Amino acid sequence: MNREEKFRALAGIEDRFIAESIRYAPEDAVCPSERIAHMKKKRVITFALAAVLILSLGIAAYAAGFFSMNRRVPEKSETFRINWEENPSGYIDWSNAKLAVTFPETAESREIEFRPGWLPFTLPSTLAGSSPWENLDADTWFRRLTAEQLPLSGSPAFVPEYEGMSQPLLIESYSMSQFSNGGALLLLYFTPGEIVEEHWDEPDVDVMRFHCTQHFDAVPEYNMPERTLGQNILLLSNADAGWVIRICGEISMDELIRVAKNLEIRETGRVLTCDDFENHFCFFDGGVG
Repeated sequence: MNREEKFRALAGIEDRFIAESIRYAPEDAVCPSERIAHMKKKRVITFALAAVLILSLGIAAYAAGFFSMNRRVPEKSETFRINWEENPSGYIDWSNAKLAVTFPETAESREIEFRPGWLPFTLPSTLAGSSPWENLDADTWFRRLTAEQLPLSGSPAFVPEYEGMSQPLLIESYSMSQFSNGGALLLLYFTPGEIVEEHWDEPDVDVMRFHCTQHFDAVPEYNMPERTLGQNILLLSNADAGWVIRICGEISMDELIRVAKNLEIRETGRVLTCDDFENHFCFFDGGVG
């Protein structure tokens, strides 16, 4: 459709529909509502208001259906089955999840790996639990990066300011195809606070981020006081390629955002489908598998 056709289409919108759009969003109107009576004489106003209406509808449509992550709070009794070889049944049913995040049905996902362009600590040559975890340097591409050994005073990579933490930083990638047919990322133990959803043009990702907490009652017989643990979680998703990245930990949200915005991502060339995964539910609490 060329520009002239678009303007003719706009001119064909009846004034009553435009007036109705102003009734719902008067602050977006380009002229006071009392001028609506003169619109037939001034079609340029019609064009402008129609554009406002179309823009409003576009924003609403984006919010309603184009964000690539959906979230809900499951009922406490709702169960999620995970294959678990250690259990005699071969599986285990988890319940009382605090949040479930789902994604568009995706037949194929392009596998990725990432390389941090900035970290709040000096990357050691070894990070147990990471993939890979040895011979690390600034050129290493990861599938998983965990800093859980940095708070340990006996570790050669000990970072004093992280002492007392259990997980300063965890970065892990997922494939959307893993969560097709009813799967989800589950927040199992931590309860989320306010959830922020936004889009970053660079690197073209939808973002969900929040602070969450887990409360523990006192256990006097073990001399353990009442306490509340907190961590920050940030999810990045790209629906076109079908990947998701979790960045979480006990460092600040500002630091997590800086890590995320300096993350280099590349495709491995491997394409993954739902059948490539044994489990279709994953926990994304920091430090949980």
